Amino acid sequence: MNVSILLEHINKLTPLNHAFEDDSVGLLIGDESNQVENLAVGHELEKSLLEYCKDNSVDTVVTYHPPPYKRIIDENDTETHLPDPITESFVDSSINVISIHTAQDVCEEGNAETLAELFGMSDVSIFANSVHNFGAGRKGTINKISPADLKKEIENKLNTKIIRTNEYFNEMKEIQNIAVLPGSGTQFIDEIIDSVDVFITGDVSHRYLLKADDAKLGLIQVGHISTEIPGMKKFVKKLEKELNLKINYIYRKYYE
Repeated sequence: MNVSILLEHINKLTPLNHAFEDDSVGLLIGDESNQVENLAVGHELEKSLLEYCKDNSVDTVVTYHPPPYKRIIDENDTETHLPDPITESFVDSSINVISIHTAQDVCEEGNAETLAELFGMSDVSIFANSVHNFGAGRKGTINKISPADLKKEIENKLNTKIIRTNEYFNEMKEIQNIAVLPGSGTQFIDEIIDSVDVFITGDVSHRYLLKADDAKLGLIQVGHISTEIPGMKKFVKKLEKELNLKINYIYRKYYE
């Protein structure tokens, strides 16, 4: 098959037009007419993925994160985006790169929905909308649990030891209503700040820890990709079934 046919299959599983408006998804390196002989899935472009592609003659990768570019603003305030060295390496190696990013967060059985399932959430609703009724966050109810037990559950379900909380979280006695958002989600905190006990996401800055303290909201930061890996593993299984072939998923396990 060629890249355009692969894109059609990916769109069936993860509709790319449901991504956030300013997001980079779809074919970002390569050409739709290029042939796909060997395919892999990676979490992002990085050295170990490049080495895997070269060692295994992989010509096409589907990644969660889009290729990194450097934003440059010149003296005339003209904005340009230059490829990072790792992006250039994939270009130079003639490897097609397709990114699914926030389209994968918001889709049916995507990253957000997978988190809701993992934590056994009921009465689930969507927040952090991209387009129409699609959104990157889920909030709902779980069985009542103590803060200590919730931290253990996060460690087990997300296979991670990278957990940081705000001060208020440790003062809580019982938790029942939670919100989850894969990746970095604190920009959406105002949408759930008065409706849940705890918000679980990644990349939490100090000012949001303080904001959650003031609002009496428990805030849990986990490793960024820890919240994305469960949904991506499900995506790989669906893509394997769709294409009837075995696909390896490469990511840096250190950052779980």
